[in-house]
Amino acid sequence: MNLITINDIKITMAMLLGKDVFNKFLLDEAEVMTYAKLTLNGRRNMKWYDTEEIERGLSEFIKWGEIRQIFFDYIKGSKTPEYFKVSLKADDIVAKQMLEDSGCYDKYVSLGMQLHMQIRYGNDVLQIVTGVYNSQFTMDKTVENAWDNAVKEWIKALGISFE
Repeated sequence: MNLITINDIKITMAMLLGKDVFNKFLLDEAEVMTYAKLTLNGRRNMKWYDTEEIERGLSEFIKWGEIRQIFFDYIKGSKTPEYFKVSLKADDIVAKQMLEDSGCYDKYVSLGMQLHMQIRYGNDVLQIVTGVYNSQFTMDKTVENAWDNAVKEWIKALGISFE
């Protein structure tokens, strides 16, 4: 697990809310406090979809790109939110792209892991916290370390300054 403090808040927020940089990640949950608290659960309500839509292979979780405009519309204005957090996770396609150089993708799949990234803002500080959820206990931190490094390299490739 890494705690990454972002120096370029405006640039990162523009990427999160206005560009497609984070769109392929699945939304686990988002929460924001402005004049009232808004919580978005990333799980799809499959009952809402018709059979044809489900058969086309909808994922259980909504992609960030499907909901980011709603989040953005809620926070835009002259005042900055008191705080927010956006919890994202990598689907297998994103995981493969981000872990391919580390050689850990097969281990990630075999262990049934989930790769998470939480973006938090509060007290004028923007942070990204990485994490791995594992369905099995293991002392092996290879995948976790690979994910932590991959996220740092990805942020660096985006041109975002961090500590």
